[in-house]
Formats: sequence, structure tokens, C-alpha cells
Amino acid sequence: MAELFTIPTNGTVTYPGADILIFGSDFAHSEYVIPMARFKFYTATGADSEASSIYIRLGGAFNTQLSNQYQEATGIFGSVKAGQDIGGITGLIGSLFDTGGTALQSSIIKSLGAGAGFVSSAGQSGKSQIEFLTRQAFNSFQQLIYQGPKFRAFQLPFNMKPTSYEEAKTMRNIIQTFRIASSPRASSGNLKELDAVKGAKSAIEELALVAAKVGKSEDEKALIDAGQFDVTAFNANADLKSNAPLTFGYPDMCKLDLVLYHNNIKDISVVFQSDFCMIDNVTLDYGASNKMVFLANPTSVAAGDYFPSEVNMTIALRESVLVTAEYASGQNSSGKITIF
Repeated sequence: MAELFTIPTNGTVTYPGADILIFGSDFAHSEYVIPMARFKFYTATGADSEASSIYIRLGGAFNTQLSNQYQEATGIFGSVKAGQDIGGITGLIGSLFDTGGTALQSSIIKSLGAGAGFVSSAGQSGKSQIEFLTRQAFNSFQQLIYQGPKFRAFQLPFNMKPTSYEEAKTMRNIIQTFRIASSPRASSGNLKELDAVKGAKSAIEELALVAAKVGKSEDEKALIDAGQFDVTAFNANADLKSNAPLTFGYPDMCKLDLVLYHNNIKDISVVFQSDFCMIDNVTLDYGASNKMVFLANPTSVAAGDYFPSEVNMTIALRESVLVTAEYASGQNSSGKITIF
């Protein structure tokens, strides 16, 4: 366990289980062709991770959503048509604002404010008052302005009910794998790569030099760069006694595939493939119907581990690649993929 108010940085990261962890196809489910979610893990740089590949029986429907963001804007005059000269449109923008909505509104308000409008509005003529008196609203020239695509998000709920003690162990290893993969690395060794890049100065020294330049004049910064700065003294006076790491390593990523799986044939067909995904959230609900039941070791109830007989796990992923028209077109010709 961690000490009070500290971040654990010691020890190595070790994933549990074998090369492949499979849940939901063995034992009582071994005779069925089952849709399963397959997770392959990668490091933050895209290299193969030490984590085991995971197969979990897919529970319920699978939702995928392609979102593009638009924002309402006013004062957008005219429209663009196929074959229209964009240069000619940009040349008209100035005259549109001079003679268009803004100038027209101002002229009407001023003229009405000098007569009956002035009396009716108690001397406070304005656009809103004119619109109310005439029961007509000025056109604000609203349009939808494209803000760009959004990253796809996946929400995968799994209802895990192990049918044997061995399957319960696999469930435990799957949960631990997701917990480790979705968490940042806090080892102090994360600074070694920075040391190699910086050369003679360590990462700690580089951070000290940056901190020393804050609020200094250009002449003072030049003296610090020239070496007239005692890094050792700075470190001695700075609060560097905490065990908290200076950097966090990015968590592992994963790729999600939906496959049709049989215990004897393994992967029959791949019907969906994602790109690299970040693990946003891992939610675990132990027990169901306001009660918890545990599986005991069949050899000896008095010894061994005890596993919950039902766990609802929800994995939230966010794809790291934005979907463009070219990307979507390439997916359409990728063989047996039938879910996008």
C-alpha cells in the first residue's frame, strides 16, 4: 500500500495472465458461435504492450457514433454555389456590411426614432423596439459554421458471470489488465529519456534552469545560460523532497475488434475494427440485485481466493484518429468489415 499523501513510484509494471485472456466462450458456452470484443494493447508510442490480448463476450448492442460539430453564427451574407467565384464574393463583403443589414437597421431606427417611434418608445428608440412596433424582425443572416470532426467514443458494457472457478480467475486478470493499462506510469525512470536528449544536463537541472529564468531580464537570463547559476544550491532550497514524480508516463492504448468466435475455430470473422483508442474510463459494479455472492475454491472452501459471481464492467474508449471522408472511404473497401 502507498504511504499517506504520496504517489507510488517504486516497483515494476507487471500484467497478469497468459498471452491471451478469454472470457465467455469456454465451459458452458463452448458450443456456440459468439460475438466477442477483442482488445489488443499498445504502449503510448504504438509499440506492442506486454499486456495480454483480451477476448470478452459482447453483451447487448454495440453503438458507434460519427459526430461533426457545427456552430451557429450571425451576419453571414450570401451563399456559395458550385462553380461560383470565391474571389468575387470576398470583394463584396465590405459593401454588404456598408449597405446591408447593419446600415439598413441603423437608418430605419434613426428615421422612426425622430417621429412616432420616439414617442412610442419614450425616447429610447432601438432595434428591439422597432421590431416590436412593426411586428417584423430583422434578418440576422444565421448560418451553421463547421467546427470540425469529433473523436469517436465507444461505450462497452460487459456482464461477466463466471461459470467456474477458473473462469473467475480469468475475469480477475481481465479487470486487472484494464486497470493497469488505463493508468499512468509514475516511475521516476520516465526522466531518463529526457536526460539522453538534453545531453550533459539532467532533466532535473533543465527544470531548475527554466525555473530560475522566470521573471528575469534578458541580461540575467544570458548569465544563467552561461553557467553562472548554482543548480545544486537551487535544488537544495527547492521543495524536491517529495516522492511525487516530475512526469507521468502516458497510459497504454488499445485497438478494439469485434469478432465472431468459436472455441474450436477461434476467430471466424472480424466485423469491426477501430484505430488506436485511449481508455477513458473503467467502471466496475460488483454484485447484482443488491447482493453479492462469491465463488469459492472447489477443492477447499476454507482455502484459496474468493471471486464475486457477477461483475458488470463498462469500458469507455475514445478513438485517437479523426474520421475524414478519405478515412471512411478506405474503411468501406476493407474486406469483411460490416460494422463501421
